Amino acid sequence: MTKFYIEGNLSPKNIPFVVEAIHSDDLKNRMGYNSAFLQTPVPLPVLAASLQNDIAVVQKDIGRNGDHVLDYTHFSVVHSKSKKLPFYAAVNIEGVSNLINMVHGPRKSDEWFADSRIFEGTNKFQFGNKEYAKSGFQKGHIVRYFDPAWGSTLLEKKKAMGDTFHFSNCCPQIPYYNSVVWNYLEDYYMARAIFLDKKITVFSGPVFNKARIIKGLLVPVNFWKVVVYKTPAGLSAMGFIMSQEKYFDKLKEENSIAGRQISPLSITQDSIAKLYSKREMIDAKVKISLIEEKTQISFGLNNIDEKRNDDRLNIELIKPPASFFQPQEAAAEKSAIPYSQQKELQAFFDAI
Repeated sequence: MTKFYIEGNLSPKNIPFVVEAIHSDDLKNRMGYNSAFLQTPVPLPVLAASLQNDIAVVQKDIGRNGDHVLDYTHFSVVHSKSKKLPFYAAVNIEGVSNLINMVHGPRKSDEWFADSRIFEGTNKFQFGNKEYAKSGFQKGHIVRYFDPAWGSTLLEKKKAMGDTFHFSNCCPQIPYYNSVVWNYLEDYYMARAIFLDKKITVFSGPVFNKARIIKGLLVPVNFWKVVVYKTPAGLSAMGFIMSQEKYFDKLKEENSIAGRQISPLSITQDSIAKLYSKREMIDAKVKISLIEEKTQISFGLNNIDEKRNDDRLNIELIKPPASFFQPQEAAAEKSAIPYSQQKELQAFFDAI
C-alpha cells in the first residue's frame, strides 16, 4: 500500500519516519461523513431530480448515510454510474489530531482499488488502471489522502488514508494542476483546520459540463470545493472553482515540471494568509450559488456564503504562473528538487 514519508519533528527522536496507509476490502463498518460534525448540522448536498437515477447504488455493506452514498473513514462519496466518476465527496476534517498533514514529505507509488460495493454484474462504474495507464493524467484525489487522517489512534488515521485510494474518489487531473494548483487550495483549508478553525467540513467534486473524453477517460475541465467552518457568529462557508483547461498543453511534454509530483511543503500558520493571497486562489473564489448552477447540486449554504453579497459571478480560468514559462525556470524543470533542500524548494514555490 502507499507509503508516506513524514518529516522529523513528529517523531520523539526528531527523525523522519514512515506512515503506511492501510487498505481493506472490508468496508462494512465505515461511518462516513458526519453531518453533525460542526455541531450545527451540515447535511450532505442534494442532487437535482434529473441526476438521481444516475447515482451508483450501494449493493452491500450500506453505511449510515444510506444506499446512495459510499461511506468511508471520515468521508463519503456520491458516485455517477454514467460518468464513472464522483458527483461529489464530503469529508470531515479535525485539524487538531491531523498532525500527519502538517509536516510530510513525498509519497511513493500509489495503489488504487475499485470499490466493489457499487458493482452490478460486470459493470464496476469506475475507471481503473487500464484507462489511466499512459494517459498522462494523474488520479487526482477528490478527498485528499491526508484530509481524513485524524482520530484518536494511528490505526484510524492509516485506515482513513487507505480509504482515499479508491477509484470512486478520484478524477483525471493534469499533473501540474493536481500537484500545485489544486494543492494550493487543499493546503489552504488544511492550514485553517489545524491552526484556525480546528474542525471544518469540505465538499468537493468535478463540473461535468465541458468535460472531454481523452484516451478513454472522461476528463472534467473544472473542479470545485465548498469549505464550511465555524465562527463566533455561527457557520460560514466559501466556494471555489478551479480550472485545469490552461494546462492541457502540458500533457504532451516530457521531463517537464508538469509531469512530476512536487513534494508539498510543511503547513504552518502562515500558510493561511500566504495561500489565500495566491493569484490562483483569488481567481477561484466564487459564490456557492455558481457552483450549484454549474453542477445541479444543492448545498443549502447560500445564506452563510462569505460571498453572498458579492455581485461578481463570473470566474476567470486559472492562468499558469508567468514564471513557469520563463527561461530562468528551465534548469529547475530538468531535474527534481530534493525535498531535503527546504530553502531551495520554498524559493521555488515562492517564484511560482
